[in-house]
Amino acid sequence: MQSPMLTMQYLEDSPDLAQLDQKLVINKLRAAAECLPLTHLLIGWRVPLHLLEACRMEAERLGIRFLRWQPLLTTDKDFRSDPSWQTEGLNGDKVPGYLGMPEFTFFCPNHPAVQDALYTHLDELVHQGIYQGFFLDRVRFPSPSADPINSLACFCEHCQGKAAEYDIDLEGIRQEILQIILGPEGRISLVQALLSGKPEPGGAEQDLRVDQYLAFRKRSVQGFLECISEPLREAHLEIGLDCYSPSLTHMVGQDLNTMSERVDWVKLMTYAHTRAPAGIPFELSGLLKYLTRSTHLSEELALGWLGQAIGMTLPVSFRSLEEDGLSPLALEAEVKSGVEACSVPAVAGIELVELEGVTSLLPDQIRADLTAIKRAGSAGLAISWDLLHIPLDRLAIVRQVYLEEG
Repeated sequence: MQSPMLTMQYLEDSPDLAQLDQKLVINKLRAAAECLPLTHLLIGWRVPLHLLEACRMEAERLGIRFLRWQPLLTTDKDFRSDPSWQTEGLNGDKVPGYLGMPEFTFFCPNHPAVQDALYTHLDELVHQGIYQGFFLDRVRFPSPSADPINSLACFCEHCQGKAAEYDIDLEGIRQEILQIILGPEGRISLVQALLSGKPEPGGAEQDLRVDQYLAFRKRSVQGFLECISEPLREAHLEIGLDCYSPSLTHMVGQDLNTMSERVDWVKLMTYAHTRAPAGIPFELSGLLKYLTRSTHLSEELALGWLGQAIGMTLPVSFRSLEEDGLSPLALEAEVKSGVEACSVPAVAGIELVELEGVTSLLPDQIRADLTAIKRAGSAGLAISWDLLHIPLDRLAIVRQVYLEEG
């Protein structure tokens, strides 16, 4: 049996990064590698040079692949970006990032200046000769889950021009969506489209046009990935790709099947207990709040409807969804769905960080999730999402449950 991939993200950009003690950084990495047979170290994008080189040398000593963790359609602060690059929403305004944070403020993948700047930036990084590959993050549109009316993107002039190449009237679709969401049934229909990513049999013409728009978004993200991965392929570098959890990919413009054809492996963000962007409870809670405040659905009915829309058994209340997250059975089904959708190895993302307000994990919960992921048959684990904030005793649980027989 082939040994599983075990990827570890480390040293995400933060205000404290420059003050970290090198010895402590290396000791944490060394302790993690002593606990688990890590295969990939995915190093952050703003790591000070002395820490970057120290981690690179330690990864080489340990025999771990050294890849750069690279956000694409949000800034990494090392290349000049422009506010005009931001995605544009239904109302014609720029879509703000989550809590106004730059790392969640998205650029339009169809904007030529964005493509050119990122292509050049990646090419420069490749020629540094430091990395054995790249782990590509934020290759998507912003999630509209918290506010489908104002966060659905993009409708900018560059998207309109690209859509016209496929005989798609993007402005006409924008006007139709604005009409659809005037009533509660239309709002439910929009959420259904965001979650399903495909037209309903016998659906109304306007619903089919919405689905045409969502398909265009997937084509846009796919085209961007093809363009941006070119210098990496030419340099024969390994490419990993960060993707939303399978039931949520449609609403951010990701298609696991087609995107996986352009990379070597995919990480599925199957975060079953995370109350932050990309966490399944966070994203579904956003949609739940939207449905209960803007339609006739009660909390109980909205949760049942959401579960039916994504083919998943959800908790019985909003509080339970936020506090407990998904059951192990739901997580197993979600991981299996992603594995089946990808044409390359897919690793299951499991959150092991301890962050106030974001995660509050219990050992038995971690064990149950690891058992579920193991049954789902992924190519391995993406231990998420920054080793700096992962207690080492949780890595010991991974070793005991996921790696040891019996």
